[in-house]
Amino acid sequence: MKTTKQIKNNTFWIILFSFFILNSSFLIDKAMAQAISLSVSPPLFELMIQPNKQVKQIFTITNLGGDSIITPSLVYFESTDGTGNVNLTENQAPDWVIYNKTPFNLKGQEKFDFEILFSPPSDDPEIDHLLTLVFETNEPVDLLGQNSTTYTSKIGANILLTISKDGSPEKKAEIIEFSAPKIIDSLYPIRYTLKLANNGNSFWKPNGKIIVNKEILNLAPQNILSNSLRKMKCIDNEILINCELKTRFYVGKIVSKLEFTIDEEPKVYKLEITTYSLPLTLVGVVVLLILVWRKLKR
Repeated sequence: MKTTKQIKNNTFWIILFSFFILNSSFLIDKAMAQAISLSVSPPLFELMIQPNKQVKQIFTITNLGGDSIITPSLVYFESTDGTGNVNLTENQAPDWVIYNKTPFNLKGQEKFDFEILFSPPSDDPEIDHLLTLVFETNEPVDLLGQNSTTYTSKIGANILLTISKDGSPEKKAEIIEFSAPKIIDSLYPIRYTLKLANNGNSFWKPNGKIIVNKEILNLAPQNILSNSLRKMKCIDNEILINCELKTRFYVGKIVSKLEFTIDEEPKVYKLEITTYSLPLTLVGVVVLLILVWRKLKR
């Protein structure tokens, strides 16, 4: 059996080891916060350009942490799901997108204006180029006086670039789903599911609403990329919300009307669906009270 002294020694080393682990994690988090903190503006840049034309754009990167060496790159991104998330690829931007690929030093609390020149040739097809300007830094973390770990920090700005000869690229929309429950309890609001697809060769934003009696739900003007679909949100005072009615206690047949256009296109897309709102809970309560009353009456 272990002596009391051995138990005390083991306990001491366990406590010391636990303290080291916890303190090391704290130091790493603190060092990361000090060393890696970047921001870029604008975070999203939309550009329509004619072939054989040139456009310059400045992106401002700000270093809110310690001195860092920044490596720029410009790659394509792709849509990964129907909620607006994207995934960076390893495919580089076309060679007519010109920028300085040389890493540069950016001191803490300083800003740097990064210039990109867009100059598509005359034979470039009229399609979208979905790009992300990435700024990356590899920073060693000083752990107990030793640069033992390196953390990679990335920040990016998305670039939606449309090539169009006449400024009117092909835009097509399709309503994949506009739905709500067929039957709903009158005590609960109606929530809608709306999925739109872009079957054209240029991104666009919907401009529209869902109308129910006198209540209006405004669609959020979210970008839908070419050859992709997106589950749409609504907007209220610039805040994204679920497409859900605020009014309750509708009873009977409810007709919900979807109407929207895409950007400045004149075509109006429309669809109607029907929901039946019934006072199911209230009826259930009344039936229960009647049964209780009858039982008590006996």
